[in-house]
Amino acid sequence: MFEVQQAAAGEWAVVAGGGRALLVAETDPVRLRGLLVAVRAGFAETLDGLVAAGLSRTPSFALLDASAETVLLAVRGTAAATVTEDGRERSVRATGVSSWVETQLTGAETVTLGDGASRDTLPLVEGVVRSSGLAWSADEREEAGATVAAPPRRERDTGPVDAVAAEAIVAGPAVEPFAAAEPDEHTRVPEATLTEVAAASAPSETTGYDHLFGATMVRSVEEAAVRPEDEEAAPARIDLPGFITDSFPPAAGSLEGDHDGLTIMSGDLPRRGEPTAPVETPESEPVPERQRFAVLLSDGRREPLSVPVVVGRAPSVSAVPSLRGARPVTLTTAEDDISRSHVAVAVEGDSVVVTDLHSRNGTMVVLPGASPQKLRSGEPTTVVLGTVIDLGSGATLTVEAAG
Repeated sequence: MFEVQQAAAGEWAVVAGGGRALLVAETDPVRLRGLLVAVRAGFAETLDGLVAAGLSRTPSFALLDASAETVLLAVRGTAAATVTEDGRERSVRATGVSSWVETQLTGAETVTLGDGASRDTLPLVEGVVRSSGLAWSADEREEAGATVAAPPRRERDTGPVDAVAAEAIVAGPAVEPFAAAEPDEHTRVPEATLTEVAAASAPSETTGYDHLFGATMVRSVEEAAVRPEDEEAAPARIDLPGFITDSFPPAAGSLEGDHDGLTIMSGDLPRRGEPTAPVETPESEPVPERQRFAVLLSDGRREPLSVPVVVGRAPSVSAVPSLRGARPVTLTTAEDDISRSHVAVAVEGDSVVVTDLHSRNGTMVVLPGASPQKLRSGEPTTVVLGTVIDLGSGATLTVEAAG
C-alpha cells in the first residue's frame, strides 16, 4: 500500500498497481491508462511504456517496485526520491543523466517519491490519481503479507480398544442344514423327466467325475504304452502352399528321387565372370531448392541473409554469441536514436527470425495486412516475406526474397 499526497489537478500523477507505484509528469488520460496496464505487468514493462515514444519524449518519473523482497527504484529528470536505510536518509536524483538512474534497495525502511511526506496522505493500492508525491513503508508490506495460521488438526476421538475374553463371547443359535423341500402335491412333473435327471446325476462306478466330463475310457497298460516310430515307415508328406512352390521352379535336368525341387544346386548358380542383368534403380526426385531471403534497408542497400546479420548504429557480432558467422550491418539515422546493436535477423530452415537485442527504443514489426506489433526483448520472432522491421527514427528493414 502507498500513501499518496492529496493534490488538485497538476503536472504530476501517481499510477499504482501490482505492488509498484509510478510518479510521472503526465497529463494525458489515454497515456496514463496505458501506463496503468504497464505498471500492473512489471518493472521492465513500465520502463518500456515510458520510453515507447523515444527517449527524448520520455517524461520525468520516479518508479518504485516493492512487489519483491528487493525493492527497485528508477528516477529520471526532475523527479526525486528519498530513501531511509538504518535510520539515515539519502536522496536519489538523476541530475546530469540523459536516461535515468536505477538502483536496488535491500534494506530500505521507507521510500518517498516527490513531495509525498509534506502533507496529509491517503492510502492507494491500485489506480491513477493526481498527486505530487507518495510514500511507502516496509512495515506496511510486512503487515499486508501476514498470513492467518491454519486451525489445529482435529484428531479422531477414538481410544484404545480393549481385548474381549473368549469366555465372554456368546454363541448364537445353531443353523440347521438346508434340506430339499418335498415337491408340491399340486405340481405335476412327468415321470420321464425325473428319470433322466436321476440317471444324469447318478455317480459313475469307475470314477466320481463322469457326470461332469462324460464317460471315462479305460485302457490297459499294454495299449497305453508309447512305442518308437517304425523306421521303415514313410515320412509324412507336407503340402506346401502354391506361392512357395511357384517361386522355386525345378531346374532343367534336375535329379529324380529324393530331390525336393526346392533346393538350389551349385550348378544352377551363375558362374563367376558371366554377365548379369543390370538392376534398374528408380530415378531420385530432384530436391527442391531452399528459399533464399534478403533485407532491404531504408537507405537503399540490400543485404542477403546467407548468414545472420546484426543491424545497429555500431553493431558488434559479439553481442549475439549464439549466431555463428554473423555479419554486422551499420544503419544510421539523422537522430542516431537506434541502439549500437539493435536487432538480429537470421534464417532458420525456411523462415526468417527477428530478435530484438534489448534495444533502448524497442523494435516494431509490421506483417503484411496486420497491425504493428512490438517485439519482446531477446525473444526470437518468426516473420514472413514483406514484413517491415521498424527500428525507430525512420530506420527500417524489409524482408524480401533473394534473387
